[in-house]
Amino acid sequence: MHLAVLIALLLALTSIAAGCRRGGSGVTNASKTAHASSASTASATTPVAPNAAATATCETPLPHAAGDASATLRSGGLDRAYLLHVPPSYDGTRRMPLVLTLHGFGSNGRQQAVYSGFPAKGDREGFIVVSPDGTGTPLHWTYPGLGDVDDIAFIRELLDRLEGTLCIDAKQVFISGMSNGAAFAQRVACAMPERIAAVAAVTALVYPRDCDTDAPVAVIGFQGTDDPCVPFGGGTSQCGQRLPVPPIEESAKNWALHDGCGIGPTEQRFSEHVRTITYSGCRGETAVVLFVIEGGGHTWPGSIDVARLGATTREVNATDQIWQFFAAQAAARP
Repeated sequence: MHLAVLIALLLALTSIAAGCRRGGSGVTNASKTAHASSASTASATTPVAPNAAATATCETPLPHAAGDASATLRSGGLDRAYLLHVPPSYDGTRRMPLVLTLHGFGSNGRQQAVYSGFPAKGDREGFIVVSPDGTGTPLHWTYPGLGDVDDIAFIRELLDRLEGTLCIDAKQVFISGMSNGAAFAQRVACAMPERIAAVAAVTALVYPRDCDTDAPVAVIGFQGTDDPCVPFGGGTSQCGQRLPVPPIEESAKNWALHDGCGIGPTEQRFSEHVRTITYSGCRGETAVVLFVIEGGGHTWPGSIDVARLGATTREVNATDQIWQFFAAQAAARP
């Protein structure tokens, strides 16, 4: 982790927090109980497959150096930046999974790569990670009431480029996001379910009311009950643009209804201050899982502390759970 990137990340997250309106959903103190001192060893609540790295090969080898590479893509008349991370195990012949990770309002792709920890996870598990930038000042992703750039087209064109230049398993393309990036990631999953195998939403599980696909979508979400930006019980977002937010558990239920889940909600205690709500028996072997972080803030579980955004739990690591969920969903796909 580069020190300069980490410092920039902390400054960006702090500036977002400064825009939070103080009120009934005030910022949690880092000493609250949701911030445990050690990681939980509890098992995941969904069936976990081993690393689902593909055994299929690319007919024409597509070599690429391991590590980080910055690039741009012309889309909609704009030069769109993204950070590509290729793991050391990539050899250009065996097809690999791909994880897109989208930053929150006011952050950027490089900061999101550090905050989420997905590149390091990709190195260990064998998958490619891409962290693109949104647009505007501050950087953000288009959402109803927030900009009009065609970010869906950008993601589609980005996937076209990545799948044309890297040996990627098209059946194992996943998308994740933080906050504004999480909300937008769910819109991407609705717009192109044939290309996205599963979606992960951290601090903004929001079922898109304009989701216009009948295809089932596998979803995993993480939400703190004391989130000062996206209220757990619904209302209006308090950081960045003020947008309506439905109750988080209602969004999980709506995703389950969308997927035709026949079992759930099933609640389990994952750890002392973390519980899960799971819907299963869904169309297409999908599932909907919500991790509820009791006392948690607007933060990425298991990552670095950003006190002004509330408590960061150590009882669950979102990146680890997301990858387990993605791998399980990939194993279940026909």
